[in-house]
Amino acid sequence: MNFLNKFKKIKKPLIIAEIGNNHEGNFENALKLIDAAKKSGVDAVKFQTFKTDLFYSNQDLNRVERLKKFELSFDQFSKLAKYAKKKKLLFISTPLDLKSLDHLKKIVDIIKIASGDNNFKDLIKSSVKSNKELIISTGLTSLKEIEDLKKFIQNLNHISKTYFLHCVANYPVDPKNANLNFILKLKKIFKDNIGYSDHTIGIDACLISFLLGSIVIEKHFTLDKSFSKFRDHAISADPKDMSLLVKKIKMYGELTNDKKKSYLNCENKERTLFRRSYYFNKSLAKNRIIKSNDIIPLRPGNGIQLNKKYLIINKRTIKNVKKGSIVKLSDLKK
Repeated sequence: MNFLNKFKKIKKPLIIAEIGNNHEGNFENALKLIDAAKKSGVDAVKFQTFKTDLFYSNQDLNRVERLKKFELSFDQFSKLAKYAKKKKLLFISTPLDLKSLDHLKKIVDIIKIASGDNNFKDLIKSSVKSNKELIISTGLTSLKEIEDLKKFIQNLNHISKTYFLHCVANYPVDPKNANLNFILKLKKIFKDNIGYSDHTIGIDACLISFLLGSIVIEKHFTLDKSFSKFRDHAISADPKDMSLLVKKIKMYGELTNDKKKSYLNCENKERTLFRRSYYFNKSLAKNRIIKSNDIIPLRPGNGIQLNKKYLIINKRTIKNVKKGSIVKLSDLKK
C-alpha cells in the first residue's frame, strides 16, 4: 500500500514521532512512547533498528557500550510494530545494518534511511527490493550528491515511492543553520516527494517546513526532555509539544487551503452586504430616459450588479421612481 501517496493526495503531511532510541533499550518505555505519540495525534512512529557489532566500530568502546544497552531484539521490534498498528499508527524504522533491514522488511510500513547512510548503496538497494515506500534524509550531502542519489533511485525504478527529507545532521541545529529554504530546491528536484527531518529546538522549523511544501515531517519525540543525559531527549518534542505541532499543522493547512474557484460560500452574506448595486440618484417621472447621472452605486449589493449597468442606461422608467430607491429591472422598459 502507498501510504505516503495517500497523504500527498489529501495534501496533509505525514507527521512522524521519531522515537529513535529514546526508549534507551527499555521495551516498556518504547510502548509508553507509542501510547504518548498516539495521544499527541501523530500519524506514525519511527525507531532505529541495529545490531551494534554490524553498525559501529568497537574502537569507541564507550559509544559501543551505550549502543548495546539501547538495542532492542528483533522479536521486540515485531511486537512494537503490531502494537503501533493496533493503535492505527504507521510503523517506521531506520535499519542501521543489513541484517536489521532483512527483519524490518517483514514488519514496517515504510523504511527510513538515515542521513549517515544516504550513500550506503547496498542498504538503499536492498530497501528498494522490499517494494516498500522509502524515506531518505539528505543530511551530510552536497547538491551534487543529492542529484546522484536521485539518479541511483531512478535507475532502481523506485523514484515515485521514495521521499527525500531536508535534514541538517547537527544536534541541536542552531536556527541560523536550519537552511529551510533548501526544501524549495528539493522540490525542484523531486517535485512533491519531499519533507523535513528536524533537529532544532521547538516546533517552529517543522511548521515552516510545512508551508514550504513538506509532505513528511519528522520530529524527535520523548516522554520527558530531561529523561536522561542521552542527547536526543533534549532536542525532542515532548507530548505537549507534539500535540501542539499536530494542532498547528492542521490549522496551517486550513489557513492555506486553496478553494478559490469562485467566491467562497462563507462570503455569501458579506458579498451582498459589501458589494454595491444601483440606486436612483434622483426622483424620476414615468417614461423618463435614464442617464448615468440618474443612478449611483451604493451598498448593499442586493440589486443590479455594477457590471450590468448597460441594462439600465438609456432605458425608460415605467412608473415614477423616488430618489434613493433601488433600481429594479421590473421598473424599466426593455
